[in-house]
Amino acid sequence: MSFSADVKKELSQVVPSSRHCQIAEIAAILRLLGGSGGDESGGLLLRTENGTAARKLFTLLKRAYNINVAEMGDDRKEGPYEIRIPDADRRDAVLKAVGHPSLLNQECCKKAFLRGAFLASGSLSAPEKYYHFEIVCPDAETAEAVRRTMSGIGYDAKTVIRKKDHVVYLKEGGQIVEILGAMGACISFLNIENIRVMKEMRGSINRQVNCETANMNKTIISAVRQIEDITYIRDHGGFGDLSPALRQMAELRLGFPDMPLQELGEHLDPRIGKSGVNHRLRKLGRIAEEMRQKSGKS
Repeated sequence: MSFSADVKKELSQVVPSSRHCQIAEIAAILRLLGGSGGDESGGLLLRTENGTAARKLFTLLKRAYNINVAEMGDDRKEGPYEIRIPDADRRDAVLKAVGHPSLLNQECCKKAFLRGAFLASGSLSAPEKYYHFEIVCPDAETAEAVRRTMSGIGYDAKTVIRKKDHVVYLKEGGQIVEILGAMGACISFLNIENIRVMKEMRGSINRQVNCETANMNKTIISAVRQIEDITYIRDHGGFGDLSPALRQMAELRLGFPDMPLQELGEHLDPRIGKSGVNHRLRKLGRIAEEMRQKSGKS
């Protein structure tokens, strides 16, 4: 089972205790799955292949309206599932409630709406690979309603058109973790948070290793250049013209080609710090460069 399917399975078992939240979730499922289209009998509320969303709708209608809906479908295979409310008055009451302007006034109802929307047409990538949370909407108006609802509880959702669908999505790992918790997927919230922390730790370690490797390579390249410069001075005039401090530095570097600058300074007499060692080595480099230019070898 995919991570996305695990999240939906968990969300399907989350039933809000407040009736207004139940109605908000019903509204999302109907809107995202194109429900309430009606038929010649006036009883059809929804026809869908999404068994998880259909079964959640059964439960919500029972809790919110004490309606035992008539349904068709087989749990052993993909739908179709048909949800019917034979009583026209009760069906109209449901449709009126889910379309009420004040439906999403409360934050808890916004979260319930998003839970229903994700159950109906949402998906989530495997967090081990990359972060991507999306809800596929049938039209621009529905997409804007979903995006606005997500924005209303603090999520920076974006919208993109994919073929004929309008997709509302999140790509930031922290926000995806938070929205799972907001929708009520607590187990999935903890699972993805653990994965996210581990990925960030590995990324931090890799960055540190890369930084240390780059510094090491820089140090090695500098040491090789220093040895080349000092060797050139020795082979093209010797150390006789060098000051005692520079001569001591040159001989020490040749004797300890791999030694860090700090330790080289501790071997000098008198001892000097890393910056002092670096200053003397740069001076030796300039002397070698001047000698190369005089001999025509730069």
